[in-house]
Amino acid sequence: MKLTSSKSEDIMIKLVVTSIVLLLFLQSLAYGKALTTVEDKLNRHIQHYVEEESFQGAVLIAKHGKVLFKKAYGYADIENKILNTTQHQFLIGSMTKSLTAVAAMRLVEQNKLDLHAPVTTYIPKLDNKLANGLTLHHLLKHQTGLARHLEHLTSFEEKDITSNEILSIINTSEQSFKPGTQYEYGNLNYHLIALIIENVTGKSYVEAMNTLVFAPLDMQQSGVERMANPPQNRANGYRKSVFGINRDENIVSYALGSGDIYSTVEDLLKWEQALYTPSFLSQKSLELIFNGESKAFGYYGYGFRIRKYQRSSEHNTLGKLTQHGGSMDGFSSNLHRYTDDQLTVIIQANVRRFSIRTLTFELKEIALGVDNMQRSRSSFE
Repeated sequence: MKLTSSKSEDIMIKLVVTSIVLLLFLQSLAYGKALTTVEDKLNRHIQHYVEEESFQGAVLIAKHGKVLFKKAYGYADIENKILNTTQHQFLIGSMTKSLTAVAAMRLVEQNKLDLHAPVTTYIPKLDNKLANGLTLHHLLKHQTGLARHLEHLTSFEEKDITSNEILSIINTSEQSFKPGTQYEYGNLNYHLIALIIENVTGKSYVEAMNTLVFAPLDMQQSGVERMANPPQNRANGYRKSVFGINRDENIVSYALGSGDIYSTVEDLLKWEQALYTPSFLSQKSLELIFNGESKAFGYYGYGFRIRKYQRSSEHNTLGKLTQHGGSMDGFSSNLHRYTDDQLTVIIQANVRRFSIRTLTFELKEIALGVDNMQRSRSSFE
C-alpha cells in the first residue's frame, strides 16, 4: 500500500521527535554522571565554605602525586577585584616549621649539624640559663621549656627585625622546664633552629632556605618574606569581623623560621612529594622526621604532627597522617599527608577565620569515596 504524503510526513516527524527525546535523555544521563564526579563533589563542598564562611584561597588534592583537584576561590586583592589563582603565593604560617625542620635535617646529613650536640655549639651567644642541656633535637620536638612566642617578650615594630635582635630578645626569657622532660609548642624553638642554620651555613635564613630546599625542589614561587623584598604575586591577607572583611597582616620577620615562608599549592605539592622516597632526604632522616611522640608530647616529630586516620571500610587498619597547619593575621594553611593512601590535601587561605581543619578532613573523605565516614576526633586526626 502506498503511503500518502501526509502520512509520510507524520512518520518522519515522529522519528525526529523520538530521536530528539532519546538524545536529550542521553545528554541528561551524561550530565547527571558529570555532576557526581569526585571533582564536582569536592568543588560543591568547598563552595559551601565560600558561601557560609567566606573562604577564599586555593585548594589542591593529589593522590600518588597526581593532581585530582586544583582550584582557587575568592579574591587575592578584594579592593582591586583581583581573583585568586592557584599560582598566587600565600603566607603559610606555622607550616614554615616543617620546611625549617627539613632544612636542618639536610645539614645533619651533610655532617654540619649534630642533633644531640649542645646548642651553644652553634649559637654561642645564647644565654647559659636557656642553653643548659638544650640540643637541636629538643628544639625540633618543642621539648625545651622556652617561652612560646616573641610577643610575650617584646612589642613588635613596623620594620624588619634582624636575627641578632631576635636572639637578644630570646635571651631575656626564662626556661620553664628541663629540656626533654615536657612538650610545649612554641615559635622560639624554631627561631633558634633558623639561627643555627644561619650560623652553620654562613648565609641568611632567606638564602639558606633557597639553597637547601626551594632551589633543589624547583619551588620557584616560594621564599621567605621580608618587608624589604616582598613577593610579587602574593595574595593580600584579610580578616572577618562584624564590620566586614578587612586587610590584616603580620610583620613576618618576627616569625623567623617559624612562620615567614610564602608558597603556592603547586610548590607545596613538590615539597611534600619529595618526602615520600629517600632521595631528597635519607630514609633515616625521614624516619626521624615522622617519628611522632605520645599525646603528652604533642604527637610531634621533627616539624610534623603524626597521628592515625581512619581509612575506608575496605581497610582493617588505621593509616598514618603526617601534617602541619599554620595561621597568622590574614592567612591560614593546612597540609595533610594521608600516607597509607598517598593522598595529599593542601589548603591555603587569605582570610581568617574559618574551619580549615574540618574542611581538610572532609575533603579527604570525599577524595577517598567515604563521604559519610564517622571520625573520632579524640582518637584520630
